[in-house]
Amino acid sequence: MSGGEGAGMAGSAVPPPGAVLLSVSGLRGPEDHAAVLAALRQRDPAGVVWTDWPRGLVAVQTDHPPEALRVAVQDAGFITAWLAHPPMEVSAGGVGAAIVRLIGYGFVGLVLGMLLGAALGIGNVMLNPVCGSPGDSGACAMGIPAIAIGAGLLGAAAGAVLALARIARRR
Repeated sequence: MSGGEGAGMAGSAVPPPGAVLLSVSGLRGPEDHAAVLAALRQRDPAGVVWTDWPRGLVAVQTDHPPEALRVAVQDAGFITAWLAHPPMEVSAGGVGAAIVRLIGYGFVGLVLGMLLGAALGIGNVMLNPVCGSPGDSGACAMGIPAIAIGAGLLGAAAGAVLALARIARRR
């Protein structure tokens, strides 16, 4: 079983495929790292271990069930959870870029929606025979900004949904 400080197996930044991945909380230093490794060695001396101590991740290539490894580490005194896949890393720059993208797409949707709504309102005034007739009180003309604002809000929502879809697809 290999392991210890650092990234573990061959300096890899990700755990090996097919390994049991555990998230371990409460690690305070090298003594705790050694205790986790000893608990895993006791359960499976032939297992190959990959570690990412700063993130609290330990992966073991083994034939033992994930629950047995989780219980072994938990019995050593640590809060442990079995993970189906590595947790996604979130950086401040990534969150900032996502927020800017969301605001940008929402603004573009707002502007395009308002332009389209204004065009629809003007088209209504020009093509609707009721508008401009002697009994018209100007409601058709007042409808232009109402339609533009409504379409703008719908466009902003559509832009935000599009931004979220693009953000989710990149992950």
